Amino acid sequence: MYTIRVKSNNIPAAVISSAVAALLIVGLANQAYAAQINASLIPEFDRAAGSFIGVKFVQMRYEPGSAVADLFNGRTERIEFSIPGTNSSGIDRLIAAANQALLRVQSPVQIVSANLTYSGAIRGEADRLMLTYSVEFIPTFSGFKLDRNATDNIPIDINWRGFVIDGPVLVDSPEHGTVNVNQPIGLLSLAFPEFAEGLAGSSEEARQIMEEPILDFSEVGAMSMERWHWLFDPTWSQASTGGILSGEGIGRAKVMSVYSLGECSIREGCPPPKESDTTVSIDGTPVQVHISTPQPNSQIEIAGFTSIEKAGGQEIIRVEMDNPSLSLPPFTMQVLMVLAGMMGAIAFFVLFKSRK
Repeated sequence: MYTIRVKSNNIPAAVISSAVAALLIVGLANQAYAAQINASLIPEFDRAAGSFIGVKFVQMRYEPGSAVADLFNGRTERIEFSIPGTNSSGIDRLIAAANQALLRVQSPVQIVSANLTYSGAIRGEADRLMLTYSVEFIPTFSGFKLDRNATDNIPIDINWRGFVIDGPVLVDSPEHGTVNVNQPIGLLSLAFPEFAEGLAGSSEEARQIMEEPILDFSEVGAMSMERWHWLFDPTWSQASTGGILSGEGIGRAKVMSVYSLGECSIREGCPPPKESDTTVSIDGTPVQVHISTPQPNSQIEIAGFTSIEKAGGQEIIRVEMDNPSLSLPPFTMQVLMVLAGMMGAIAFFVLFKSRK
């Protein structure tokens, strides 16, 4: 737990109460599903922390009574572990791979330290095998401040949100030995190595599915920041990542800007999940393989009032320490209009009932 610091910034009470109301609605909506990226940035000090969660689901369907069914029916396996620190248990290799991935998306950001939490589950039934993966990469990073000398009106890089770590990433688990945490095949190789080898060698399509990177945030990066919902929080009540946006460490920023991705809307619709399918034969048994990645869903919190700009074909965000116009963001206005409509309907209903 950490203490959230409310900064005085002379913003009118009406603006504060309106923004808080909007934030409450968005906060309730976001609790329906976990974020793939939840990052907090302090541009003034070029300091950031985040949680990057790769999630995948694999389902294999086969004939009941087949050799594959005999192998998996009733089998349940769960592998979970956490690795704190940077220079032990292979986390240094993960950080190096992530920094290379950041360079590939043309981001100057570099990760300086990180923790890792891995969770993989296998559940077999008479006609199907279900695999679930959740890999949480928790780095601290810097380098997103594009003008090192700026103290206000600061341009920052946002390409970092779309990095993809390709290939296997091997870490040393204290209980399970060496684990490939970045590909679905890693869990099967640990629990059922012979089946994993046969599956990967059964077809090119199956190999590609089982070697898809779990730490893949390309769908988040592909979504223009102009399509993210944006609002500002003068109370700092939405700060959520490791306490980085609290206390004196936030510098001179008087508001926090919040960008969220993943909510359905009339304008944007619902971001779709990513899915792939193939059918292979293993030991003479046809096996249908389906892999899915949940819809893009993220939240980025930035200390300061922000605006989106284009620079050299790239999107950047410009950050000011305060909101110069005191105007409400478009998404906040949409929420307030909905609230106004709801309150009007309630008032009409009350008046109607009182006159009956």
